[in-house]
Amino acid sequence: MDNPLDYLDDADIVRKYRLSRPMILELCGMFQNQLARPTKRSHAFPVSLQLMVALRFYATGSFQMVNADVHRISRASVSTITRDVTQCLKNVCNRYISMPTDPASLQALKQGFYDISNFPNVIGAVDGTHVRIKSPPVDEHLYVNRKNYHSLNVMGVCDSNLKFLNIVAKWPGSTHDAFALRNSRLCEMFEDGDISDGWLLGDSGYPLRPWLLTPVINPTTRQDQRYNACHMRTRCAVERSFGVLKSRFRCIDTTAGTLLYSPVRCCDIIVAVVVLHNMCINNRIPLPPGNDNPRDQGNIGGQQYVGNQNDGAVIRTRLINNRFNN
Repeated sequence: MDNPLDYLDDADIVRKYRLSRPMILELCGMFQNQLARPTKRSHAFPVSLQLMVALRFYATGSFQMVNADVHRISRASVSTITRDVTQCLKNVCNRYISMPTDPASLQALKQGFYDISNFPNVIGAVDGTHVRIKSPPVDEHLYVNRKNYHSLNVMGVCDSNLKFLNIVAKWPGSTHDAFALRNSRLCEMFEDGDISDGWLLGDSGYPLRPWLLTPVINPTTRQDQRYNACHMRTRCAVERSFGVLKSRFRCIDTTAGTLLYSPVRCCDIIVAVVVLHNMCINNRIPLPPGNDNPRDQGNIGGQQYVGNQNDGAVIRTRLINNRFNN
């Protein structure tokens, strides 16, 4: 066994494993009971080594054989370790990914978005991204997206600091962004009044709702144009969030190829790396070198929403007339 935590300096740990040494040690303490179990040879892998193995996969998307050689363990052990660490991270996702509902937190979200481009009352930006996966044996056709490759359509909502407030990783690639949102717990929270103050911003692939503002299609006035420009600058936070997520954890980026697991396990991996992403945001971990302006390669461009659920026109028109009329 070869545990890089024992000999790499702090900068190299962040560069190769994306998390800082204190963050890795924090996870060791958090998952000690779940991961400290004996192997068939009665010698347990240290929890820190298990985390390093999984983090290396998340950071690079490297094949199990490569990861096994780096850490001098078997390929089968890499598979087991990655599965177990992923499950541990998934189990604590609600601790790190949550949409606040209290007035103080909502006000802080609004201020953060307002500081981007003076767009008022925004508490989140929503979008979808595609994560490439191998062709599944069941319902294969459902996973083929509009770009003609197999994927999962992942919905995310972020704040102005690029931290994810909500993530839904379960829909096959052919799913429309609007469908994913309509069938989410987050939509229920807005509809039921659990979140009664503030708007989400989404692109034209989403319906215009009282709590979800979208761009004006074919703007004809200066007010509409100013609204659209401000909307775009503010909403771009979610595209940057996905770009940062994928540049930090290449296993879900097309540059690392394809996730070679079942759809269910791929969904678990996506949730796991979003947990780690939010931890990195909380701890101000810098991006890897050469990723100063990351782009989301999984944003395949949403189809314009054409359904009948567009009951937010009055609110959007009032906003445009009151705030973008000068």
